[in-house]
Amino acid sequence: MISMVLVALDIATAIYSAIFGDYPEITLFDATSYRIIYIHVPLAWNMYIAFTLTFAFSLAYLMKENVKYDTIAFCSAVLGILYGLGAIVSGMLWANEVWGSYWSWDPRQTSTLTALLAYIGYMALRTSIPDVEKARSVSAIFGISAYITIPLSYISAVMFRSLHRQLIYQPLSFESHLLLALRVVTSFVLFLFILRIYYRNAIEEVK
Repeated sequence: MISMVLVALDIATAIYSAIFGDYPEITLFDATSYRIIYIHVPLAWNMYIAFTLTFAFSLAYLMKENVKYDTIAFCSAVLGILYGLGAIVSGMLWANEVWGSYWSWDPRQTSTLTALLAYIGYMALRTSIPDVEKARSVSAIFGISAYITIPLSYISAVMFRSLHRQLIYQPLSFESHLLLALRVVTSFVLFLFILRIYYRNAIEEVK
């Protein structure tokens, strides 16, 4: 019941954003690019949060050797990859609307793809080691090391010459910022709920 409510709430805020979001009539960008923001931004933030949890609980596992920590790190990595795929696809749609090309090897695009590939590597490494205990330890070390790609992805638009700086020409009103914040919050709550369900199922299999 709770899951249905959270999904419905997330979908409702997405639809509301698409219909009632702030889309200036005189702008360099088509209104579609504004609509995509309400989808792309929550996906990207959830990806960052998921991989941050993988980093934190991988570190906790190495310190405490508690299987629960490793399971959370694993589940977060899986969800981070899914959200990351969504963020990249929606980002490509936004890029095509704004830049006229789905992929431009922009620093933010490239660094985010690198982060996604790093954690796909985390999953591949983990599943390639037959010894369970060794797989947990090695993947935890890798999960910590791969985290460097996350802050790099976030600050890449500032550190390097990036097309993402064109966002200053796509301003949002105060009301639209609140609406975007609501989208981020509802999407994050849904992410936590999915993570909790996934963790419960995964920990049962470990036992």
